[in-house]
Amino acid sequence: MPQISGLVLEKTTGKRLADVNVINLRTNRKSISNNFGVFYIDAMVGDSLSLTKVGYGSIKTTINTLEDILLEMQPGMQIEEVVVARKTKQQDMEDILRDFEKKGIYNGGKNRVGTYLNSPATALYNLFGREAKNMKRFEKFMNREVNEIAIDRIFTQKVVSETTDLEGEELLNFMELYRPPYESVIKWGQYDLLNYITTSFKSWEAQGRPAPVRLPKLEIPEQN
Repeated sequence: MPQISGLVLEKTTGKRLADVNVINLRTNRKSISNNFGVFYIDAMVGDSLSLTKVGYGSIKTTINTLEDILLEMQPGMQIEEVVVARKTKQQDMEDILRDFEKKGIYNGGKNRVGTYLNSPATALYNLFGREAKNMKRFEKFMNREVNEIAIDRIFTQKVVSETTDLEGEELLNFMELYRPPYESVIKWGQYDLLNYITTSFKSWEAQGRPAPVRLPKLEIPEQN
């Protein structure tokens, strides 16, 4: 039976969830996500997986592909949610990484055990090839983008507007100036988020509601 892999994230923060129980409802085979939120389980197209974790609403999804799947669990909910594995911005970027792998870049540009023995040319390519360098640059970009997605899920216009009564350009100015760092966001609960917005808003008001400094638009001369 083929084996699929999946990544489980917390829906509100995007953080990876460990110790998620995964069951193939057809075969009753079981698995559990590791510290990186990744699980592996024997499954075929058409099988249904059930995911449960204490403190999170359980979810059930049907396998439509043997490719890697991305699933999100809602904290606090106890009602089972039926989800459809879907493409997200993160998955699109991971697809690009897989394209790099097809070109000979394996394991994030790192050589697996035995690579030097089995294929010295591939080992050297992984270390010094232009595609390897491009992949490493893209990998850094992808990690930054995934972090930004996590921030956007929490620091939303709706929450900020309801907390500050800001709208329009002033709302956007405030959110740009006080966009929180990823390292803080992943540790926050709802109280921490509202406290941060309220404190930041008072500071912004005391400074006269400044607008962010933006770079001037470059005038590009017409090319003859």
